[in-house]
Amino acid sequence: MIKTAARSLRKDLDRAGFFWIVFVLSSMFMFMFFHLAMSDAIGVTFINSSNDLPTYLTVFNVGLCIVVIFLANDFYVKKKSGDLAVILICGGTYGQLVEFLLFQTGILMVLSIPAGIGLGYLCFPVLGMLFKSMSGCEVHLSFGLQSVTLTACVIILEVFWCTMLNLGYSYRNSILTLLKGQEKIKLKTPKGLTAPGVRWVYPALYFGCAALLYTCENAPEQMVFWGFAGTAAMWGMINKTVVPWLERSVPEKWIHDGDKLVYMGLFREDLKMARLYIGLFIFTANILCALMAGTIQNSGEFMLCLLSFAILIPLLSLSLMFRFATEAAGRKKQFITLSRVGYTHEQLRRIKNRELLCLYGFITAVSLVYILNILTALGIFHLIPGKIGAVIVLLFVGSMAVCGVINSIQTGIWHNRGEN
Repeated sequence: MIKTAARSLRKDLDRAGFFWIVFVLSSMFMFMFFHLAMSDAIGVTFINSSNDLPTYLTVFNVGLCIVVIFLANDFYVKKKSGDLAVILICGGTYGQLVEFLLFQTGILMVLSIPAGIGLGYLCFPVLGMLFKSMSGCEVHLSFGLQSVTLTACVIILEVFWCTMLNLGYSYRNSILTLLKGQEKIKLKTPKGLTAPGVRWVYPALYFGCAALLYTCENAPEQMVFWGFAGTAAMWGMINKTVVPWLERSVPEKWIHDGDKLVYMGLFREDLKMARLYIGLFIFTANILCALMAGTIQNSGEFMLCLLSFAILIPLLSLSLMFRFATEAAGRKKQFITLSRVGYTHEQLRRIKNRELLCLYGFITAVSLVYILNILTALGIFHLIPGKIGAVIVLLFVGSMAVCGVINSIQTGIWHNRGEN
């Protein structure tokens, strides 16, 4: 069984590599942030802490890293459902499934932990210089027993729960459900029960909550509430407005444009996957920008919030990149079919690039509606300097652009392999 797992891992090395990178960077960030937060300059202790904001911020950052790892692990394992079904069809037992999954995910996690800790340690001097140059506070980063212990506890906990979730997934699914992968039974609301104007309520709420950010004045904590409301409205807008519009437009408006018909159909499916990441982007930006506004007078805490944004947003972008790369790797049969019915290599390349442009462009635009309005409102109230706002926008747009380019290069490589 170990040989079978190793063969499956080699066959799917690109996807495994993306999963490994997400785990390495998450472990690296947790290791760095624990040491930074518990340094003398910040003073987080988690025991009778006199500095509540950095404590809550540390918990928030570590919690988000764990969520990112769980999302990557969940999607990686579900894409292995076909291999699990084959093992069952060939007479494999549950114990053999356990052995297969433990080797597949366990080896990736074990290899990522020392890599993440090592990279985090190498970044200590750079992090210290950056913190001092931007906040004026001297911070000395070195191995600390409490920081190492907390990092180890969090990593062990997430490895344990990822393993339990993986084993539970293989145990509760039959051969049929494993072969179908992520396919689910969808309950559709009868058309007669859906009011025509309901689909416009969600966009109105989404943009309305963004406008209400300007009413918060000197109470940035109120922006968090409108950010939550806007995230909920965004979810409904994608489900009830954007996706249904694409479902109507694809067969009607673009039937004579073969390229657009394909990439807009793919974009429609991508949106169902991306809505969770859009919510995480808005949620994270909203929380951290509000915290930055509340700590503008404390350079150490302000810098801690800015560093959190500078690391969490790229981490979420990488998670999105991994998710899209995994989806794209599973579309090999569809693109082979398109090539057989007459689509050229150049057309398929153009379709993939335009799908990526639509996906990343939509996520960037929808997220910036809140990020830009939050920063503008905070700038009007003199709670965040304009330069910091520009840095935040550049970090977000740059992270999305880099991940989009990497996805484009990666899908091009997979397509060339498929042709060969």
